[in-house]
Amino acid sequence: MGVLDRLEDEFVDLSTSRATVRELFELAFGSVLFVLFAGGLAYYLLGRTAALAVVAVLAVVFAVTIVSQAYWALTGRTDYED
Repeated sequence: MGVLDRLEDEFVDLSTSRATVRELFELAFGSVLFVLFAGGLAYYLLGRTAALAVVAVLAVVFAVTIVSQAYWALTGRTDYED
């Protein structure tokens, strides 16, 4: 099983059930750490402008993910259940 398959399985697994507050906190904390690490690496390798672009794009992606997971935690997801 490849990395993308595992990520997809985890995403669908989390999306099919209501997320707990702990899971949402872990997602938010992990997202912040990932953005900081990626931004630092991009700054080191590519410079300030590229690092800001990387941080901005990742922040938007993770913000949408966290908001959608929080929404699904409140409402539940039945469209993945087959």
